[in-house]
Amino acid sequence: MQKTRKRKNTGRVTLQDVAKYAGVGSMTVSRALRTPELVSDKLREKINEAVEELGYIPNSAAGILASGQSRTIAVLIPSLRDNASSVFLQALQEVLNKNNYQVVIGSHDYQHKKESEVLLTLLQSSPAALVIFGAMNSESALGTLNNLPIPVINVTGDPAHRFTLNIKNNLGEAVSFLTHYLLQKGHQRIGYIGAQMDSKMQGQQLSGWNNTLLKNNLSAEQSITTPYVATMDFGRQAISEMLTRQPELEAVICSHEMIALGVMFECQRRLIKIPKMLAVVCVEGSENCDHIHPSLTSVRIDYSKMARETAKKLLKWLGDTEESFANIQDEIVFPYKFEARQSG
Repeated sequence: MQKTRKRKNTGRVTLQDVAKYAGVGSMTVSRALRTPELVSDKLREKINEAVEELGYIPNSAAGILASGQSRTIAVLIPSLRDNASSVFLQALQEVLNKNNYQVVIGSHDYQHKKESEVLLTLLQSSPAALVIFGAMNSESALGTLNNLPIPVINVTGDPAHRFTLNIKNNLGEAVSFLTHYLLQKGHQRIGYIGAQMDSKMQGQQLSGWNNTLLKNNLSAEQSITTPYVATMDFGRQAISEMLTRQPELEAVICSHEMIALGVMFECQRRLIKIPKMLAVVCVEGSENCDHIHPSLTSVRIDYSKMARETAKKLLKWLGDTEESFANIQDEIVFPYKFEARQSG
């Protein structure tokens, strides 16, 4: 009767455990795993069987120390629920994976107190580079970035900090443009609904709306914001409150597509015709804006293209072993694209 082997499942299986099981030395196991072509087929088969039976997982950190090279890219994002973050992350991961780099993801979910904690956890993986999506609000987290011996790329974040590469988009200018657009349409009572307002970058949106109205001698009182992630439910609740405060509201700018959808659904429920009775426009729009009724006027930012440019720069730097990251400080500005549709 054939004996059934059971995989060891208590504690972490070590290289020494594999060597003992296979009846060989630890150096032989290490050589078989790192450079299998230097080990005979028979011996390699024996070691692979031991690895499979014991469930051994190689210690990547030890391999990094031994070779001096890492194939890991650490990516810090504000939230996995945020559309911009997920679009950027997916495109970045696709390019890096094709070039044999693995992405390690950390998210603080817009909790500034967790930024440093999540960042330090990511850096413990000894990454070859660090990509930060969005602004960092914690001074302690920013302090951690000083003197890192790896390239650090910040996307749509705070350009005031010295990064290897800053990839920027001016959301404040985009909202100012939308406000001017609505003013030219004849609207004067224009509100603003924004999410994630603890972020420095989202704060630029509010300033863009506020400053543009004030320069035109108009009131900038109708704004409702939240520090949390943008949702349709927040948009629905916010427009309800705003219309209660100012029933004669003529237009509203939303910081995110999800908020604008919530606003439009609530308007449909109240039989408020868009844009005849209320114009609705948004920032952070996507192709989804074209497929709803009425189609949604929006400002769009190509986060997939940002990710591809980020990956391109990273691969160039990491491929040049003589590159000194300490002396690099590059900047790329991505323009926004305005899409006029039926809602505004």
